[in-house]
Amino acid sequence: MDGFDVYKIYLAIKLHFTSESYDYFKHNGKTTARLNTFTKRRDRYFFHKLSRSYSSSACVDYFVAGFIGSDTVWIGDVVGKSGQENYTRWQKRIESLSYVFENDCNTLLDFIEEKRIKFDDLFKVKDGQHPPLVKLYIANKITIETMVILNDILNYSKQFNKEIGETVIWPKKYKLLLKYKPFLKYNITKMKMIIKKKINER
Repeated sequence: MDGFDVYKIYLAIKLHFTSESYDYFKHNGKTTARLNTFTKRRDRYFFHKLSRSYSSSACVDYFVAGFIGSDTVWIGDVVGKSGQENYTRWQKRIESLSYVFENDCNTLLDFIEEKRIKFDDLFKVKDGQHPPLVKLYIANKITIETMVILNDILNYSKQFNKEIGETVIWPKKYKLLLKYKPFLKYNITKMKMIIKKKINER
């Protein structure tokens, strides 16, 4: 794999997360990337650098981790220290996803107890405002992975899309959840058992 191969992966992942129409999986990661365009880029050195450090699949993960963490991903940042740290954090979450989900469930249940509300109240939209679940996510109290898994189990986004009034933050977060989901591998039955167990323990 060379720098141009990494550039093609970068472009495909970027399109997946920033374009409404492009789907990385439907297009098999293919784009209209041209070699002559790549050779004219001043930042091509960064792509060559990544090609020497990572396999093709690892580069996909690297860029996915970058795009779920930031709206704009410049290749220089990705290759730099902050990009590497971001990728390492993402890897740790993915490697222990059940544990991360369990911890996030505890965070949600602690919040419920503290506020003296019911589990369903986490998903209640009042006067078009963000429900507690979204507020906790925006405040980085729970991970994007947990948001994706909970939506897969409970399909809360359908209600949120109808009832949340603001048209900037939630739609952007929702799009990110949708775009990220196909990259996230987990056993939904196991996740259902974790949340059920956690609720029953309280």
